[in-house]
Amino acid sequence: MPLFVERYIPSQVIWALRFLLGLIFLHASIGKILDPKSFAENLMAYQIFDSPGLIKYVAVTLPWVEWFCGVFLLLGVFVRSVSVLTSTLLLAFVLGMVSAQLRGLEINCGCFGSVNETIGFFSLVRDALFLGISLVVMVSRVDPFTLQVFITKRRLSRS
Repeated sequence: MPLFVERYIPSQVIWALRFLLGLIFLHASIGKILDPKSFAENLMAYQIFDSPGLIKYVAVTLPWVEWFCGVFLLLGVFVRSVSVLTSTLLLAFVLGMVSAQLRGLEINCGCFGSVNETIGFFSLVRDALFLGISLVVMVSRVDPFTLQVFITKRRLSRS
């Protein structure tokens, strides 16, 4: 797969996808960070977690994980590791939405904080698209426009 991605997708496009993914995760985290109570209520509606304590823990920590993923992707730090994490999160989000749909739940997505968006075709396709972007970033060679590459080049030039 990396050969396919490297051969057909220019590094500028990989950079743009990484940057876009970073913005998406940063944007998705802000509403949840500012209103963890609403996010906890959205999580409860999915009827996946039994423990109120676990829901509170996830409602407080997950948005910060998303925030750090967004910042690290924007800066280009630990790109491969962060894109593995974002891919895992997005897969969990898609599976959670599919599960809710299959059980006939008409609930708020909770995807971007307290915005009232009922789970449906659009939210599933959107998150699947985000997952695809994350997977492309994950299997690609780290683009040359990252802080990571800049620091490495700087170190090598001083040697």
